[in-house]
Amino acid sequence: MLFQYKSLNFNRFRVFQLTGSLLLAVFFSLQLSAQQELMLHSLPDVWHSTATNPAFFPEDKHFAIGLPGIGLDAAHSGEVSYKDIFVKSDGRTQIDFTNALAKLDPVNTVFFEQRIETASVGFRLPGKIWLQAGHANRLSGAITYPKTLPSMIWDGNAQYIGQTVDIALQTDISNWNEWSVGLAKGFGNFNIGARAKYLSGITSLLTDANRQKATITTSDDIYQLSLSTDYAFYSSSLISAFDTAGLGFDLTIGELHGKAFSKNTGFAFDLGVQYKVNEQITLDLAVLDLGGKITWKEQSNYFASQGDYQYDGVTLPGADIINGSDSLDFATKLDTLNDIFKFKKTAQEFETTLPLRGYLGGNYAFGSRWIFGLGAYFQKRAEEKATVAVGASARWKPLKWFSLGAMYSVNERSAANLGFHLVFKPGPVQLYFASDNVLNAFTVKSSPAVNFRTGLSLIF
Repeated sequence: MLFQYKSLNFNRFRVFQLTGSLLLAVFFSLQLSAQQELMLHSLPDVWHSTATNPAFFPEDKHFAIGLPGIGLDAAHSGEVSYKDIFVKSDGRTQIDFTNALAKLDPVNTVFFEQRIETASVGFRLPGKIWLQAGHANRLSGAITYPKTLPSMIWDGNAQYIGQTVDIALQTDISNWNEWSVGLAKGFGNFNIGARAKYLSGITSLLTDANRQKATITTSDDIYQLSLSTDYAFYSSSLISAFDTAGLGFDLTIGELHGKAFSKNTGFAFDLGVQYKVNEQITLDLAVLDLGGKITWKEQSNYFASQGDYQYDGVTLPGADIINGSDSLDFATKLDTLNDIFKFKKTAQEFETTLPLRGYLGGNYAFGSRWIFGLGAYFQKRAEEKATVAVGASARWKPLKWFSLGAMYSVNERSAANLGFHLVFKPGPVQLYFASDNVLNAFTVKSSPAVNFRTGLSLIF
């Protein structure tokens, strides 16, 4: 996908091919990622909202079939968008980092979550008991990178004469299948639910927190170039080998894609409660992915690069090489440069931790047509501080089978998020669209953040 544009020529610059490709993948991921879902959580009568609290089950309904649904949530720490990277020129799309570099912070992070629900089912049994089961595919990731990395790729190293710059990425990305079974029980006005999830890993890329050094120094004397690495990462079914002679690497993205199960396994648990204070007020609390871990055994490897090297009189151009200047020939020198980036591959199992997530909410029914709500969401990744969002919502139900609503929410990125939802429920059909930031949902290519959720179900 990243190399489909005819104007690109990376053959002479593969010293940065791995880091550059991963960085570009970050900006593509802004179209493909998910799951703050404050708006969805405020709709407990929608079947797919049970993903945010296992105690939810539509009132006065006995059987539910969840059809496909998708949730996407992604954000970049700066103001960079897809259109800042990929620009149209002379009828073709080209890479241009000029606008993006001006917007980057010294250190930048991209967070992304994606949840695709393929199928689910729920039953209400006598005695205020309900059961649920389902399958979903999830992608969760965070990538942190220094501004100097894309700057070096695009403008070359001449701008950093006399300086040592960092080019190391930190990644924590996993894609897995999630099989779940849940049980909920009502006690008067109080409902409690629990869900167990079996996890089957597809792909993962995790940098070693203890080995994250990759620097380049350009001397101000004779442009002597010094490279130093003590950098390592784990990979499962993603990067299978490095071709040090050819200055490349072998990507095996999606090798386990389409397989329901793998040897990469783990478990996670969800807990939730819902309390109906009276006819108007309902409160709820849920904690998701408790103890969530995946042990990666299948096609799992550890790649490590460690070394120091110097050579004289070279500057590395970036823009000319990326956009295919045929007058440049650095093949011989890059053969030497590649010595510093030789990755030693070792078969090794590793473990990743799912982000811990939680919801706190409350709704107030004003008559039969209006519902007002407050909600809060948090997510905590290993090695990262928790992210928090809070919101206030209003829902209007002019018809029994139709509702629409809005939400104002605040998170660490923005204090001005306007959400929106539509729910259609003709007969047993439930069709909905929800977004915590409706403007971003329809301006994917020009926005640094994306959030929306949509799905279909049958409720009887």
